Amino acid sequence: MPEVSVIINCFNGGKFLREAIDSVYEQTYDDWEIIFWDNASTDNSAEIIKGYDERIRYYKSDKTYLLGKARNLAFKQARGKFIAILDTDDIWLPQKLKKQIPLFVKNPELGMIYSDSVFFDHAGDKYNMHRYNRPQRGNAFGELLVDNFVSTETMIYRRSALESMDYIFDDNFTMVMDYDLSLRVAYFFEFDYVCEPLSRWRIHPGSESSRKRFLIVDENLMMIDKLIKELPDIERMFGDEITIFKKSLDYQFALKKWFLGDRRGARKGLRPYLMSKKFLITYFLTAICSYNNFESIKTRIKKLQYKAIDN
Repeated sequence: MPEVSVIINCFNGGKFLREAIDSVYEQTYDDWEIIFWDNASTDNSAEIIKGYDERIRYYKSDKTYLLGKARNLAFKQARGKFIAILDTDDIWLPQKLKKQIPLFVKNPELGMIYSDSVFFDHAGDKYNMHRYNRPQRGNAFGELLVDNFVSTETMIYRRSALESMDYIFDDNFTMVMDYDLSLRVAYFFEFDYVCEPLSRWRIHPGSESSRKRFLIVDENLMMIDKLIKELPDIERMFGDEITIFKKSLDYQFALKKWFLGDRRGARKGLRPYLMSKKFLITYFLTAICSYNNFESIKTRIKKLQYKAIDN
C-alpha cells in the first residue's frame, strides 16, 4: 500500500494540470499514489491523465459536486497512511514529501504538517506566504482561527486523525472545506511545520479562489456557527479568538457590499468598528473611490511595507 495518497480534484483544470502532476512525479520521495477525481470536467483533463502510469487512479463524477463533497469522494479511494492535497493549478517542489513525512514518524501526536509556500503569477514569484509572520506549531487551534496561516497545497494529514473525525470534508462547502478540516484537526491534534517553501501557489484570475472569493465570507460564517455547535467548550476556551474571527467577517462582509456597489451598506457594516484604524480608513475610502481602486491602493501599500521591512 502506498504511504501517501495525493488527492487531486479537477474541474476543467487542464490548463495547468500537467505541471501539477509532474511535480508529484518529480518528488524525491516515491512511495505515493495520486487519487485523481474528475468532477465532471468537459475539457481535456481526462486525455492528459492517459499520458501517465498506473500510479494515478482516475475517477470521474457523474455530475459536478461542491468541492467539499468531491474531496470526500476522492478520500474514500485513498489507501495511504498520510493524505496530501494538491489542486490542479499549484505545484510541489521536489523535496516536499521527503521533508514532511519523517516528522509524522518522530511525533505520533501530529495530525497535520504544513510548510511555507511561494505565491506566484504569470510574471514570476511574488512572495513567500510566511515571509513576515511566524508559523505555529503544537496546539494551534486559536492561532489558526484568528489567522489562516496554512495553504492547502502544503498540507499533509495523518489518515488516522482524519478518520477519528465525525466527518472529513464538509459537503456543503466549496471554498473553506480545507480550512474547516484543519481547524477541527487542530482542535484535537498537534501541528508541525517545515520552515521553508515546499510548494508554489498560483495566482490567476481563473482560479476558484479568485472567481468565488466573496463566497468565502458566507461559508466562513456557516463554518464558525457549525464549529461552535460541534466542538466541546470552544466558546469558553477560545472566546477571544472567536470574537476576533467574527470581527474579521464583519469587515469582509462590508467589503463584499462595496464590491457589489452597495457603498451605504458597506459603511453601515464598518460603522461599529471605527475605533479600529483599518475599519476607519476603509470607511472613508468607500466615499471617495471604487472598490477596484481600493484594491490597487492596498497592493501598493503592501509593496511599500515589504520594501521597508526588507531594507
